[in-house]
Amino acid sequence: MKSDKLIAVHNGALGDFLCTWPALLALARGAGTPGAGPDGAGPEHAVAQGGKGGEAPRLLFAGNMERMRWLAPLGYAPCPPDMRRALDGLYGEPEAPAWPDALTGATVAWFCLDRAPAAAHPRVVPLPCLSSGADGGGMNGDATGAEAQAMGPAARPNHASHASHASHASHASHIGQIGQVGQIGHTGHVTETLRNLLERIAPSALPWPPRWDANWHDTWQTLFGGWNGADSRTVVLVAGAGHRAKQWPPRRFAAVAGALLRAGYNPLYVLGPAELERGLDQNALMPEGYPERGEIPMVTPADHDELAHLLRRARLVIGNDSGPLHLAALHGVPVLALFGPAPPATWRPHGAATLTSPLECAPCSATLRALRCGWGHGNGSPHGEKDRNGTADSNGASPCMAAITVQTVLGKTWELLGMPDKKGEWEQRP
Repeated sequence: MKSDKLIAVHNGALGDFLCTWPALLALARGAGTPGAGPDGAGPEHAVAQGGKGGEAPRLLFAGNMERMRWLAPLGYAPCPPDMRRALDGLYGEPEAPAWPDALTGATVAWFCLDRAPAAAHPRVVPLPCLSSGADGGGMNGDATGAEAQAMGPAARPNHASHASHASHASHASHIGQIGQVGQIGHTGHVTETLRNLLERIAPSALPWPPRWDANWHDTWQTLFGGWNGADSRTVVLVAGAGHRAKQWPPRRFAAVAGALLRAGYNPLYVLGPAELERGLDQNALMPEGYPERGEIPMVTPADHDELAHLLRRARLVIGNDSGPLHLAALHGVPVLALFGPAPPATWRPHGAATLTSPLECAPCSATLRALRCGWGHGNGSPHGEKDRNGTADSNGASPCMAAITVQTVLGKTWELLGMPDKKGEWEQRP
């Protein structure tokens, strides 16, 4: 039976989703949904509002429902509960089960990191943004690759009626492999990796061929707004990250905040729920000479709309590789992203300036499942200690992030603020 609907599954973090959004747009444009068409039709006509003549929508999304704010204008509708339950039944199955009745007539485009968690099935099309075993092995970073990616026939070789898995093999050099000295070789950005994958999928694998939007960044800003902070004095600092190994030491953010204050700017910390849950030392974010916590405001946005509103009105956003930096960059905000263990060539926010660790061993992991130095597992952390979550003491930093100096960050900051000749003027402590 020919599929007449597509279910896009994405359960990753915010930054991962934003890197995937252009591919989701390509699937929507292939379906001919008005909100995603090349004619620039507005989101008010999206098929997600019920389809033509009350028909059921052809595009569905299963994942974090807060992301629907960026998908409904493209024609996506939330996946109904019965379909969500059927999708849950596909997780972890060693062999292809009977296709659930609730998914009759549907093809599932399963976005994943480097291996799909779903059972292999002709109606499941895995869309990995990294090659299987991109860090040299399986789930725990072992060298054997014991936990191989679950691939449906739509992405396996020798299935003439579906897309060939040969495209994944050809991605091996494009996506990058671990070098002999523990570094990651040349890597392609995950957005481009997904574009290449979609272009190589056989037409019969999906209900319709995807249509990549070469101007997808402009499409994002047309739908969701651009940068409004060119005259602002606010510089947003994002001190958290989804993984602690990507976090620059809080006291170094404090030094940057102090320099910004002395230069006449208004630093503003944006913290997420993860940082609050982990107990990020907020006192450490206060620069010396400014003992009152209220001196530099800290904001935890209530939702992604509030976060986007705040970011779009900033003069500059500085922080660790994280979702807010990806969101700011999509809106056209100037961004400075700090990278340590993860390769910026793979995960850089689109259009952002980056600073990378000077250590020779960095970057070392595209997935961060296991770092080459063992940091966070007791044998490579700064203190050799673990907290209740089994990660390194929150007061420490991974060696590669600790190697990025305050002077390096401030030098790039003044450059992005248009003050390269002021380097060093405000960097001393009060």
